[in-house]
Formats: sequence, structure tokens, C-alpha cells
Amino acid sequence: MTTLVRRENRLSPWREFDRAFNELTKMMLRDLASWLSTWEDGECSTQRTWITSTDIFRKGENLVIRMDVPGISPESIEVTVDNDGFLTIKGERKWEESEVDVLCCERYYGSFERSIQLPEGVDTEHIEASYKDGVLELRIPYREAPKPSQRRIEVKVG
Repeated sequence: MTTLVRRENRLSPWREFDRAFNELTKMMLRDLASWLSTWEDGECSTQRTWITSTDIFRKGENLVIRMDVPGISPESIEVTVDNDGFLTIKGERKWEESEVDVLCCERYYGSFERSIQLPEGVDTEHIEASYKDGVLELRIPYREAPKPSQRRIEVKVG
């Protein structure tokens, strides 16, 4: 009986794919090791920062920003806007439990900060913020575009 043996060609695209996959895995494991080193004494470290999920869209005459921030009290969320049109949202989710053995920690704890360059034409003086079911929503109205005015200029002779 004849046995079929698979022979790889030196120019096999799969060999290059395997090599690239192995390199990527090594890089990810290095990053994971670095990330795990930020854990202290079995608790999630508050030194890590995390990025909130954010949606930005236009709805009617408003720019709307929605941000998932569950488990964070609205009083601990800071929203600022500077003269250059950067909107910054800061907050912190704190680890509330004390003296526990963490078996699994998939939620992010610690500070977060998100800055968004607002488009021209928004009215930063009338930003409204609301918080419901762990979602922060900011409504920023667009300024009304100046309406072109037309006036007749008298042409004088001489």
C-alpha cells in the first residue's frame, strides 16, 4: 500500500502565513506579559487606563456623542471644552471590593479620558449632558449659519 506524504513547496504561501502568525503571537504575548505586570496583589490595578466605547453622529440640528460608562456615577464624570474646540471627558471606575481573591477580572477599572476635536459650526456654549442606564449622552447644537443679507449700494455719479 502506498502512503501519500505531503511535501511543502519552498514558496508555499502557508509557510509565510505561519511565520507571520507566530511573530504576531510572540508580540501579543509580550504585550500581555507587560499588561499583567500592572496587576498588583491580585487586584486590578487602578494605574491602567481604558477607552470607552463612543458613538458620534448628527441628529437633526445637534451633534450627538454617546459614551458607554457603566458603573460610573454621573457626579464623577468631568466634561470640559476648551477654546480650541476640544471636548474632553474624564472619569474613573474604582475597584470597590476589599480583601477579595480575584478569580477573573474582565471589566476595566481606573481612569479614562477621551478628547474629541469638535467640528466647526457647533455651539459649545449650549452643550447638554445626560446620563441614563450607563450611557453618557452629549448634545451639541450646531450654530445657525449666518443668512446672507443683501442690500443695494447706491452708485453716485461723478
